[in-house]
Amino acid sequence: MKDLGMNKTQFGLLASLFSLGYALMQVPSGFLAEKFGPRKMLTIALVWWSAFTILTGVVKNHGMLYAVRFLFGVGEAPMYPSNAVFNSFWFGKGEKGRASSMLLAGSYFGPVIAPVITIAIVTAFGWEAVFYIFGFIGFVIAILWAVIAKDLPEQHKMVNEAEKRFIMENRDVVSTEKSVAPWNIFLKRGGFYAIAAQYFVVQFVIGLFLIWLPTYLTEQHGVKLEDLGFVAGAPWFVMFILIILGGIISDKILQQGTSKFMARGVIAIFGFVVFCISLIFALKTDDLYVNVFWLSLCLGGIGMSMGMSWAAATDLGRNFAGTVSGWMNLWGNIGALLSPLLAGFLADRIGWTMTLQLIIIPVVFAIIMWFFVKPDKPLTKS
Repeated sequence: MKDLGMNKTQFGLLASLFSLGYALMQVPSGFLAEKFGPRKMLTIALVWWSAFTILTGVVKNHGMLYAVRFLFGVGEAPMYPSNAVFNSFWFGKGEKGRASSMLLAGSYFGPVIAPVITIAIVTAFGWEAVFYIFGFIGFVIAILWAVIAKDLPEQHKMVNEAEKRFIMENRDVVSTEKSVAPWNIFLKRGGFYAIAAQYFVVQFVIGLFLIWLPTYLTEQHGVKLEDLGFVAGAPWFVMFILIILGGIISDKILQQGTSKFMARGVIAIFGFVVFCISLIFALKTDDLYVNVFWLSLCLGGIGMSMGMSWAAATDLGRNFAGTVSGWMNLWGNIGALLSPLLAGFLADRIGWTMTLQLIIIPVVFAIIMWFFVKPDKPLTKS
């Protein structure tokens, strides 16, 4: 912000344009993952977003930087829909909660270590170097994924026959034949809209924290740059732990023969309730470390809700998990698009405390939406 002369609104717009490109490509990404397979789509995505990570450090013109961030979002879009397709074919019915949660936990372990690593790189080499180094690592991961991954366990030489048989007998798909998602059926199902609506709120909240948490801690609690690594990373670590824990508990509940609403919906609702209560306590304290403790529980709660969203999307979509999860993530990223911009605008005018208190309203709405998701009723029979 300082180097490029950006105010909070302009900086928030950078995040929003990324989310716009990401959101617009969610449904197409789900379709493409179902058509061409997650291995190919994720390889393309990894290469694309690594290139645009590097370009983020190169470009200094505001207009060009906005374009780079938009295209960055376009390239990263296949990530989650492709993984939803991957999980549908590689994991059994009683394993999808853990599979979805491990993917998300990996994604959100990044912000645990990123503040420490980023600040060290910025201090040693300047902020541009962060994007060069992270982009290079992305290219390495793309090569590893392309070499190791396969679309189906039946195609993988490292999967033994007993494991293949177990997966094929227990996964929640009808066939591995490629077909086109029945949108005419989806658009008549209330659960299709409900899962998207609640996920809009999930990503609205996460987008706000991801972009503004370091700024909030600096402005509200006077945290210095050199001390920011731990306090900014701690909430994401708690989120990482609770995402995994939520997935484990969800699958345990499901394996005991209870409904998917109990296994997915109740845990998601519990996560939202934890978020609301923790946020109230966080805003009532002036002590930095007490504040970070409650903010950590905030993100942990919303993380549990997010993990259950992806598990429920595969439950609803089955063979068309890519399309359903892409639809859900489209609306989630519209939420992520709006929240950094709206939060920056409001924080400039009414302050951080009032801005954060207002988040409770959409979270209550998300709780209500879970009663309409109905993960026990797949959107189609295939």
